[in-house]
Amino acid sequence: MTLRIENAELFGVTESGLTLYFSIEEDGVPVDAPATVLIDGAVRSVSEGVSGTRKVEIDDLAPNTEYRIDLATKDGATADHDVPFPETVRTLEEPAGAQVASFATLNDLHFGEPRFGGVLRPDGEPDEDRPGWDFVQESDDEVPYWKFMNDDAIAEINSLGVDAAIIKGDIADRGLPEQFAAAADAFAKFTIPHHAFLGNHDYYARNPSVAGQEPIEVDGYALLDQPPAPRVVELGGWQLILLETAIPGDHHGEFDTERLHWLDQTLARSRDAAMPTLILMHHQPVPPEHASSYPNTIGITPRDSLELFELIGANLQVRGVLIGHTHRNRVRRYADSGSVPFIEVHCTKDYPGGYGHYRLFDDGSFRQQVHRTSTPRALAHSTRCSTFFQGGYRKFALGALSSRSFVVPG
Repeated sequence: MTLRIENAELFGVTESGLTLYFSIEEDGVPVDAPATVLIDGAVRSVSEGVSGTRKVEIDDLAPNTEYRIDLATKDGATADHDVPFPETVRTLEEPAGAQVASFATLNDLHFGEPRFGGVLRPDGEPDEDRPGWDFVQESDDEVPYWKFMNDDAIAEINSLGVDAAIIKGDIADRGLPEQFAAAADAFAKFTIPHHAFLGNHDYYARNPSVAGQEPIEVDGYALLDQPPAPRVVELGGWQLILLETAIPGDHHGEFDTERLHWLDQTLARSRDAAMPTLILMHHQPVPPEHASSYPNTIGITPRDSLELFELIGANLQVRGVLIGHTHRNRVRRYADSGSVPFIEVHCTKDYPGGYGHYRLFDDGSFRQQVHRTSTPRALAHSTRCSTFFQGGYRKFALGALSSRSFVVPG
């Protein structure tokens, strides 16, 4: 019998620690054999008693310092170093300012989703099943996966000590009243203020071609007891702008003249007040040169994106744009917006399955660390989903470490 370390991930890094995920398998079956985490050759943690995907957190590291990381089993098997599990990592630099607030984000929760995986059409909707294209159904477990993934993420966010939570759209998978009701029940478990706005899926009840039924008008904001977007949330001297980018009934997004005018006026106020600002929206902007590649085909129309880039570039108080929709971790920058990062974060309901964590500082800097929801059932489900789309989903959704943990300077 030979032990192997599988699916090793250096998932996150801060100025003082890092987070690892992995499993130990024997003949292809997860086992609870012990494993050691070595930092610069010294044992820093022993993981045991978990027969599945494990989470290990290492603390008390020095800021801005390079460390070598290794994993080993009791019989000498080691984890291979690759893109998800690099041989070395540098911790983030020490914050220069004082932290004034923090918040968490969820996106792409998809309450009521009947299945995930299989074969998808170019618009992201399910296609005919094919051999070798695995999928999960909400009926596979006693509790639907979309319910426990969201419930467990909310419970973890409550334990973080953040000041607020923001939900960035695609809350109800088909925009149906019963799906919004399930989301409202889950959101009622927040012990901190929460702010939600809608994405494309939240309007699908209006479109019979995707809803699979007669179109109906559903007011998701009212069912969630949330004011409609666009709107502004102030937190610790920062301004958080929540934008609406959906076209009710369609998959792609837009940022038309009316929305652009509202944002222009709102940014003028935060610019005059010298308030560091974050913009949060569901769809990702798409420049013309990338318009034909997935998932850019379902983003904001290129014409609207170019105008948005220019407006953001003219407002130096904008520190970042936080996005959902694509179900992946990725950071992009565009010439017309200068150094402003456009930050896509993975979804809550499948792989990696979790949430974003943001720390805001008085010098105008902020830090992102994304998390995998780490209850045993959440890790079992998200790890299963990582193999979907003929094994390609892990690479697509995980993204680079530099897109998951980073500092945006003041």
